[in-house]
Amino acid sequence: MKLHGKISLSVVALIILAGLATETFASCVLIEQGPPCQEFWRASAVFIGTAARVEHVRNETQLALGPYLRSTTHLSVEEAFKGVEGTVVVVDSNDCPYLFKEGERYLVYAHYNSSAKKFEVRVGFTRTRPLSEAGEDLAYLRSLPSAQAGSRIFGKVLQQGFKDSKSEIQPLRGTRVSLVSNDETREVVVTDGEGRYEFKNLAAGTYRIRLEVPPYLVYREDTINSGDHGCVPLDLFAIYKGRINGRVLDTNGKPVPEVPLTLVSADAKREDILSEGKERSPGITVYSNRDGTYSFSQLMPGRYLVIVNRRDFAGSGSEVVRNLPPLFYPGVNDPGAATVIVLTNNQKPREYDFVLPLQQ
Repeated sequence: MKLHGKISLSVVALIILAGLATETFASCVLIEQGPPCQEFWRASAVFIGTAARVEHVRNETQLALGPYLRSTTHLSVEEAFKGVEGTVVVVDSNDCPYLFKEGERYLVYAHYNSSAKKFEVRVGFTRTRPLSEAGEDLAYLRSLPSAQAGSRIFGKVLQQGFKDSKSEIQPLRGTRVSLVSNDETREVVVTDGEGRYEFKNLAAGTYRIRLEVPPYLVYREDTINSGDHGCVPLDLFAIYKGRINGRVLDTNGKPVPEVPLTLVSADAKREDILSEGKERSPGITVYSNRDGTYSFSQLMPGRYLVIVNRRDFAGSGSEVVRNLPPLFYPGVNDPGAATVIVLTNNQKPREYDFVLPLQQ
């Protein structure tokens, strides 16, 4: 898990595309597309067109990605926004081509392959979509002639951490966000009720964004290169500082490595705490290092238990601990005698050493 600010998922998220329409694209990599104000400036050509003729060459060799080796589509141009000359555009794509359907109207974002000297529209690298689904895009494209100069940086400010063994993301409302250039603060905005912020009409340049977050959160400044047009969507993440860490020791005080430790909510159901009757129950599991140290980080305030050799991880650690029963911090086998570790936003760091009933 990333600990600090990160680019919005719409910019950098890499996922595997499971399917498109009725065809299977399981092996095609999808780079999730950004909003129209970003993808318009990345594309070589943007236009409304009707797929007049579509030719698919099916993949019979299994050497190419997707069901087709190649797809060529002749599109009759209805309205051009960028990079189009003439009334017909031919897109010719190898590996994971976008599958146009003859007779349908599309808003097309095409990229020019300079080495092959052709336009391509590939699955995972385009905002191309049926015209009936392009309302947001068309609103942006038709606003361009009257748009003010400069670019935008926008997104949400979010706080992220683990609570009850699950990652939680919540908006940070009323947070001051500063835009810095050349070590000078250029603008300050305050996030709204959903954590949103926005800087508009920016000249091209390099900017840094600073957050004023509560002391129980940590945030690292993001550096952004902005052009003289378009936009940069950027979600900013402030991470909880809460930690539970310590060492796993034997009765002689020697470190014990490769011990599975599971963090669970002390307020969870007994069967979830003990992992009774389930292959995997709620919890975060780490293994002690060579020097016996362990750490759970990014924790939100709450009541926690630390368990060694919880049933679903018993036998997964080093040989010396595999025969131990489940043990609760600080080293007891009775859940009722376990120490509940209470974390608050003002918690001072301390060590939680776990003593195992064994000698090495």
